[in-house]
Amino acid sequence: MNPIPRLSADDRRAQIIAAVTPAVLEHGSAITSRQLAEAAGVAEGTLFKAFGDKESLLTALAEQHMTDADAAASFESDSLDELVTTLVSVLVERMRFMFQLAMALGPIAQRVAEERREEFEQSKFWIAAHFQPFESQLRVTPLVAAELVRSLAWAAAAGWGEAEPVSSAHDIIQVLLHGIVSSDDRDPSAGTPATASALETQKV
Repeated sequence: MNPIPRLSADDRRAQIIAAVTPAVLEHGSAITSRQLAEAAGVAEGTLFKAFGDKESLLTALAEQHMTDADAAASFESDSLDELVTTLVSVLVERMRFMFQLAMALGPIAQRVAEERREEFEQSKFWIAAHFQPFESQLRVTPLVAAELVRSLAWAAAAGWGEAEPVSSAHDIIQVLLHGIVSSDDRDPSAGTPATASALETQKV
């Protein structure tokens, strides 16, 4: 029988971070070392050996999640509509998670976010790269399209502080693809939203 390979120190740290993330989102920075150990399924001593102390673990958690490495993955899109739908859905989900993380970790997340500000600013360039193949179909440059997508996704994710966000990812997709102004001769394939936005629900 072949022995089970031991995890490297970095892989072990990443495994622990993935395991404790739900607990951190639930309890915030007030989470105890004991709760972290229970969530990770290890002894407290193992946490201290891997990270040094609780704040170092929480900082490492924020640093691992506050990166665009995963979000920058290539999307195989056959059409502009498909690309916008995929991009907005991914960005809104990711940004909502980032807001949850910021609320949970407070000053720790704010410090890491400030350190990663330049990386966030650069994110519009990988988004623009996805628009490049469809440049002839755009009314603006790929970079402007990227900035608009990113800004609208951020607004939908943040909800402007509302308890119930007014706009949804679907709303953003419809506006980007078909505009904000209703028209009798608009593309019939646009259809109607499958799910009403919060604002539409409130009006009903």
